[in-house]
Parts: sequence; C-alpha cells; structure tokens
Amino acid sequence: MKVNQVTLDNERRLWESSIKSVVGIDEAGRGPLAGPVVAAAVVFPPNVAILPEINDSKQLSARKREIIFDQIYATARAVGIGIVEPEEIDRINILQATYKAMRQAVGRLKLKPGHLLIDGRALPDKIYPQTAIVGGDRTSYSIAAASIIAKVYRDRLMREYDSVFPGYGFAKHKGYGTAAHLKAIANLKPCPIHRRSFAGVKEHIVDLDQVQNTRYLGKYGEDLAALYLYRKGYQILQRNFHLGSYGELDIIARHDDCLCFVEVKTQRHKIFGTPESWVDENKIKQLYLIAEGYLSQHPELQLNCRFDVIGITLSSEKEQIEHLPDAFRW
Repeated sequence: MKVNQVTLDNERRLWESSIKSVVGIDEAGRGPLAGPVVAAAVVFPPNVAILPEINDSKQLSARKREIIFDQIYATARAVGIGIVEPEEIDRINILQATYKAMRQAVGRLKLKPGHLLIDGRALPDKIYPQTAIVGGDRTSYSIAAASIIAKVYRDRLMREYDSVFPGYGFAKHKGYGTAAHLKAIANLKPCPIHRRSFAGVKEHIVDLDQVQNTRYLGKYGEDLAALYLYRKGYQILQRNFHLGSYGELDIIARHDDCLCFVEVKTQRHKIFGTPESWVDENKIKQLYLIAEGYLSQHPELQLNCRFDVIGITLSSEKEQIEHLPDAFRW
C-alpha cells in the first residue's frame, strides 16, 4: 500500500518563522487541446485539522476530488482561482498563461500572502517570497489542496462546455487529446475554445475568408454565439433543437428567470443588412411554434420567455457579434 507523502512540513517551517499566510499554488489544464488553464491558491491556518485524503489530484478519483473540494473550502483561510482562456493561451503561450493564472489566483486571495509554495517552476516576477517545489503536489499539503481545487474547478467548466459545444465530448475528456477528441476535431473542425496554436488543433483550422461550406460557417457562427452567451452568464440548455417539419431553434438558454430562444444569423461580410431585418414574419411564426414544442416537452420550465437574435459577422481576423435581446414578440 502506497504511503501518502503529503505533509505540512514546508508550511510548518514557515509558520514557525512567523509567516502566517503560506500559500500553496498549483494549476490544471496545461496540456489539453481545449479550454482554459486554471490555477488555484490555498491558504490554511497554522492549526488546520489535516484531511488525510488530500493528495495530488491525479491520484484521486473524480468523486473523491469533489468531496475534498468542499472540505478544503471549509478548512482553508482563503482560496483564490485564476483562469486564462484559450485565446489568451494562443496569444502569449501556455507557460506565460499558466504564470498569469497563478498570479490571478494569488491576487484573488482575501489576505496578503506571506510566502508562496509553488508546484514546479517559480513565478519569474517574484513579487512575494516563494519556494518552487518539483512534485510539490505530492509532498506539500497546501499545494496538493490547490491541485484539487484547480482540477475540480476546471473539470466543472469543461462539463458546462459540453452543452455549449456538443459533439466534442468535453464532459468526458475535459479537452485532453484523446483519440475520440482528435476524431471530433477532424470531423467538426475546431470550436472557439480550442487552442489554435496546439498540435492536433492547428492542422484543422479553417480559413473563414476562403471556406465555401455554408453549413460549417453557420455552425461556427452558432458556436461563437453560444460562447458569447455562456460568458455573459447564460446557461446553455440545448443547441439546435429540432421539431420535425417546423425546423429548429439554434440555441435555447436560461438567464436568471428567463428562457431565451435564440436565432443566430451568420454572414461573412456585412451584406445582408442589420440583424433586425433577418427575421421576417414567417420566420417569427416558425420560431414561435418550435418554442411551443420545446416548452411542451419541458413543462418544468415555468419561466418568462423571450426571443433573441444574434448576428455574427465572420472574418479570419476578428468576428463581430450583435445581440438583440427580446428582438421580437409574436
């Protein structure tokens, strides 16, 4: 039986030298092909009651991590989370993005750090006194706790992204380069949370200025709209809801106490006029009937309803998004 080597030895040496705010730092998500990199910073009080289950997050089952996640929050003095999104990872590279996530995590602690214990490499700016510990998530209690917080937090994000971008299997592989994920990228092409600079993704990037496949352009526009809504705090309930001959609704999302039926219009250049002009009376009637069909299948959703239109203008350099909440009534 393997003995758990995670201890408070590093923390105690610092506490005994009158440094009370010892911060354990670790990250999750450096290697995946999709999704953000997430860092966590955790501070325990010197009299913390040790949780014997705390270990390197990779040594624990997903269910065990979820349980320990709540226990860490209950026993820690402070916890900070840092997130750097895929587009930033592509811009500054994954190492710099990891450093940035760690800085964010430390900055979001509601106390002043006294000393940082960091898994792996030290932060290059050295704003606070720090100790880098190779394999720290297997030896330092605070770092191991941070590894669990970062892993659970990121896994939860990737499960949410599974409904935002169906078909890629994010809930299962969390963005890592599994065979199933690589096959999905090849078939569906990269979505907006794929890391475009990573091998396995960059080979399948589509030039939006050149592609002639209007079906792909429509899907990518809907992907952008779904990500836009998600980052605005909407819960994506369903993409591409079909109701027989009536057609489909592009996105169904919940925002507070409102159920939003979203029509997405995608164009490569601004040649079709404003988004308001893209939904005529016949289309409004069609969308209303599809929405009624969805509500009949989900009677538990006793919410106010509205119809939104999102216009996406695509280009290889920068996409434009226009959102018209409550765009029309029937």
